[in-house]
Parts: sequence; C-alpha cells; structure tokens
Amino acid sequence: MAKFDLSFFYNKRNLYILGFLLAFVVTFMEVSRGRHLNFLAFADSTIDFWRGVSPYTPEFVSSHMRFFLYTPVFSVLFTPFAVLPAWLGPFVWNLFNYTMFFAAVFTLPARFTHDQKCRIFLYTLPILAQSLLSFQYNIPVAYIFLFSYSLLERNKGFWAVLLIMVSGLTKIYGIFSLALLVCYPRFWRNAGYVVLTGGVLFLLPALKLPLSGLIPYYGEWLNALAVHQSDQTYESLFYAQPLAEWLLPNFRVLQIGSLAVLALLFLVSRRKWDTAAFRAQALGILMGWVVLFSDSSEKHTYIIALAGFMLWYWSRPVRTRTDKALFWGNFVLLGLVPIDLICPVPVMRCITQTLWLHVWFFCFTWLRMVWLTFFCPVAEFPDSFAAGAETVDSSRPARSGDTLDIVCPCYNPNADFISHLACSLAELRGFYPDKRLHLIVANDGSSRNFGKEEHDQLLRTIPDAEIVDIPHGGKGAAIRAGLARSQAPFAIYTDIDMPYAKESMRQVIDRVFDGCDVVIAVRNASYHSKLPPMRKLMSHGSRMLNRFFLNTRYTDTQGGLKGLSPAARNVMLRTRIPDFLFDTEFIMLAERSKGLRIEEVETTLREGVVMSKMSGEVLVRELKNFFRIAFSV
Repeated sequence: MAKFDLSFFYNKRNLYILGFLLAFVVTFMEVSRGRHLNFLAFADSTIDFWRGVSPYTPEFVSSHMRFFLYTPVFSVLFTPFAVLPAWLGPFVWNLFNYTMFFAAVFTLPARFTHDQKCRIFLYTLPILAQSLLSFQYNIPVAYIFLFSYSLLERNKGFWAVLLIMVSGLTKIYGIFSLALLVCYPRFWRNAGYVVLTGGVLFLLPALKLPLSGLIPYYGEWLNALAVHQSDQTYESLFYAQPLAEWLLPNFRVLQIGSLAVLALLFLVSRRKWDTAAFRAQALGILMGWVVLFSDSSEKHTYIIALAGFMLWYWSRPVRTRTDKALFWGNFVLLGLVPIDLICPVPVMRCITQTLWLHVWFFCFTWLRMVWLTFFCPVAEFPDSFAAGAETVDSSRPARSGDTLDIVCPCYNPNADFISHLACSLAELRGFYPDKRLHLIVANDGSSRNFGKEEHDQLLRTIPDAEIVDIPHGGKGAAIRAGLARSQAPFAIYTDIDMPYAKESMRQVIDRVFDGCDVVIAVRNASYHSKLPPMRKLMSHGSRMLNRFFLNTRYTDTQGGLKGLSPAARNVMLRTRIPDFLFDTEFIMLAERSKGLRIEEVETTLREGVVMSKMSGEVLVRELKNFFRIAFSV
C-alpha cells in the first residue's frame, strides 16, 4: 500500500488554498441561510453610528438578539465592510480575516520553523472554521496578537503598538499585550507610541461625533460591558460547573487577582525577559488568560487561547508526554468537539455543558504553562538558530579566526567530569591555534553532579563555556538545545566524557573545516569490543535495521560524534526523536536534503573508556523510535 504523502500539508500554498476554500464554503453556507447574524449586527451598528444612533441601547439588543460590545472605534474601522453590498460584505470580511490569520502564522519570527508554522495553522484550522462560521471578531484579535509579537521581535515598535492599540480600543482583549513592551529595547519610545496612537484612535469617532459627545458615547459602551454578562451562559472559567455558583459572583475579584499574580510573576522573572522563548511563552500565557478569565468567552473565542498555546508549545525545548497529551486533548476538546459534523450533539453537550471538560482541561493546560514558564528554567528556542547566528545554507572552508562550537550533552555525569573535559578541550585547542573552539554544555536535567556548584566550577575552569539547562528530555533534546545556541559557522557534538581518541576527533574537525556538511564518526572494531553486550546488540541491530528498512548507505548512525555545517545544523534542528536514535533521524533527513556533502570517518575510542550499560527497556523504547523514523522520514 502506498504511503500517504504528508508533504502536501507542509506546502504553504497548498495550506492557504485549502483554508481559503474552507472559509469560502463556510461563509456561503451561512449567508445562503441568513445565519450571518454577527456580521449583520456589526454592519447595522456601523450604519447606526454614522446616522448618529447609538448601538448600545436596549432597542438594538432586542432587534439583533445580542449586545454590541465593541467601541465606537470598531464602528469606524468596520465601515469598509458595512458599505459593501449585503451579499458581498460577509465574504470579504471572512476571507480577509482568514488571510490575515494565515499571514500572521507564517510571518512569525524565523525561530519558528516552516514545519512548525504549518502545524500551528493546521492545529488552529478547526477552531478557525468555527470562528468563521460565526463571523466573529475573535480572529482579528488572535492575528493582531501574533502580528504585534512578530513586529516587536523585529524591532518594529510603532507598527506593533498601533496594532495593539487597534485591538485594545475595539475589543479590550488585546490591550494586555502592552505589558510585554518592557521586554523590548526602547521602552520609553514605545510608550510614547502608545500615547500617540491611543489618543488618535480614541478621537477617531470624532469624525462623526462632536467632541462633547465622545465621552458619553464611550460611557454607553462601558455600560453595555457591565450588564451583558448576565444575559447568557458563556464558556469561560467563571461559568464552569460545578463551581460556577461561587466563581461567577466573584468574577471581577478573580480577574483582577489573577492578573495581579501574573504581573508579579512577570516582574519577578525579569532576568528571563531577554530570552526569546520566555517572551513567546509569556505572550501565550496572556492569550490564554484573556479567554479563560473573560466574562464573555464563547467556544470560538478559544482561537485566541489556542494560538497562544501554540506559541508556548513550539517554543519549548522539550515537549514531554504530558505536553503532548495536552496538545491533543485541547485539539479534540476545543477544535473538534464543537463541530457537530464530527461530534454527535448529545456527546458534545455532555462534554461542554454538563462536564465542562473543555474549560477545565484548558484551565489545567494554562496552569501548567504558568508553572513551567515562571517557576522553571526557560531554555532558548530548540528548533532554530539563536539570534545572531549564521544562517547561510552553504558550507565553506574554514578561515583563520573562525569558531567551532563543541556541543556536549550532559546527564548525571561522573563527579570528575569537569577536569577531564577541560583537559580534553585544551588538547583539541592545541591542534588549532588559529581557530576558536567554543564549548556548549547542554545539561539534560541532571539530578546529580551538575548542580550550582558544578555550574560555577565549570565556568571557573572554562570561562568562555556556555551552559544550556533544560528539563530532562533525552540526549536528542539536549543536542538540539545546545545546537540552537550555536552561533559558529562550524560545529561538532560529542559526549561529555569525550570518549573518542583525540586523533579521531581531529579527523572529524578537519573534515568540517574543509567544508564538509555532515561528518559521521564510524566506529571501528576496537570500539565495539569495549561495548557491554546490550549496547553491542543495539549497535549491530541498528546497522542491520538501517540497511534493510531505511535503505541508507550510512548504516553506522549512532557513533555519537558528528560534525556539522550551518546547513546540516539546520537539518539537525528539524529532528524530533528525544532519545538516542535522533542520530538516525538526522542522517535520514540529511541524506534526503539536496546539496549536502556527507562523509564518513573511521574512529576509535581513547584508552580507559568504559561504556555504560543499557537496559532492555531502553532497547524497546529505541525500537519504537526506529519505526517512528521509518514511517515519517
């Protein structure tokens, strides 16, 4: 049976067309049945505004069966859609918002890889369709959050602030992202932009209203906000059973209190502000908060929360089983369950109206996001180059003064590992007096022999070393976290005890300096003679499986020493296997990448190295990883 080609879903054009067709069909279905009531309310409120009639009256609520909760600024900005022919306006509104959301995802900073952006779009597509079905304003709120974040990361402060103020002065949700301005350079300049753009937008309704009537008009809007929550049951935390009887009467206290706690945690985490991953995760938490603690969230409002969850999820250096369970749980409960074509209505009502499982599940997700971001170390983005890194895709021979990054994963090392590491590094540096060899140690959540004392000792012994701390996720996760910090045009990775003979390591480094993209350390007979029986079985079994199932010419993929060019490093950062077989996944991806030069170097272990044993449990786990590779690469 032919294997389904998933590459279709990693093509930006294909995804846009797929989503565009879905948006068009959804819009046509609703307009043809006269069910685009939110759009009609938006259009009528806009026309009323220009006619001098307030949309915040009981009469408007009675005639449209809904409160109008948007500011007069919204009415001004919605005018281009309201004046279109009645049949055309809803299509332009939905297709415009769809296109902007798509663009917001695919213009996220380059730290998010292309594959991740495709997955973010696909993950949010079901709830995006729900929002399109209701013609709501939640889609613009979501994409303004994303656009403003991307602009701030690119130092485009004015445009970021303008979008934030547009969002905040149309629907209040977006205003809270102003808190992130303190994380970026030129805070006071950006604060000035807030005053400038906020003032202009606040006065925008004066195009129709007299200045004397402006404040009373905003007062009517605030009054609508104050009374609307008693009108119906919403989908936020305050309405969730069985605690709604206590939560709802105290919702304002809980809103203010939770926001104050977030603000305190944010201030206490000031040292993390310079970390790009922290900024992404903090924004994701904020996007979750504005929905979970809103007093008027609906099911499709969670497009904002899920977009924020995606920022948080893909900026994590290690995605644990719990993270993945939350990933799929939220996708099902918030993305699929509300769609009656997928989930039978009685089941949907049981989940969302009786158990309130969708809200409680996301609440747990959000609390975990808060805990891991504010109370645990935050490592930099795992799947892209750190800021300032060379991103050229072509390799080149080394020049005098070039830097080689040596990445060493570390998990519960020997007590004397620092002295040995320093000695080995000094020997390697002696071979290359005209180059800089820079050490990056990726601490894979060690529980012993790598605490604060070892951190300090390592930096005293090797002052220019860099330490990357991540929660325990496996050797593959540690290697990726270390390489994500690499800013050099050349890199190698090897174990923390540097088990290979220095001459073998020198041969690998020489090939990298010669311009080779991938240098694979092939283990000779002396290496295998020193392996424990289980590791020897895994080594030979791995080569056999590689030959017969993966059909690769490079069967010895597990050597643990490899050299990489920037292009090869980029391929490595696309791997997903957290454990030992990340090497195999990397070689398979590299072999399928066009233009990469791959070479093998026969290597031997240094004298005195004792290889650790591996359990049968590890063998079973790695066998599962192998078949993940076989059916995904």
